[in-house]
Amino acid sequence: MKRADVARMTSLERKALMEELAAMVASGELSLGDASRILRGTMLGMDRKTFAHAVKLSTSVVAKLEDEPDANPTLETLNKVFAPFGGKVALTFPRLEEPPPLDDAEKQRRAMLRAALAKSKRQRRRSTTQ
Repeated sequence: MKRADVARMTSLERKALMEELAAMVASGELSLGDASRILRGTMLGMDRKTFAHAVKLSTSVVAKLEDEPDANPTLETLNKVFAPFGGKVALTFPRLEEPPPLDDAEKQRRAMLRAALAKSKRQRRRSTTQ
């Protein structure tokens, strides 16, 4: 998924994409760092340095959140990272019943998000090895 793809979406389609991203984080399919990377790169089209400056964090804090699986960011950091998208960190509890199966649109959005994450990680690996 490219920035141009997101730009062509309606506001409701972008909202559905962000809700799907949140569901993937809640289910453990993606980490908060993965969500940050996808939102920053795909929704805003920003590099880490520009994004970090915009949300008043250091580039190293954003990099640690996105790259290190054992990162332990503060709630303040997470709220700063997700605020540009209307997101905030909240306490949730698991459902008592099994969630309904994903419909085709949800499956497609999840595939788009996974592809965007994979592309971003490949680009980051290439830039750090050069």
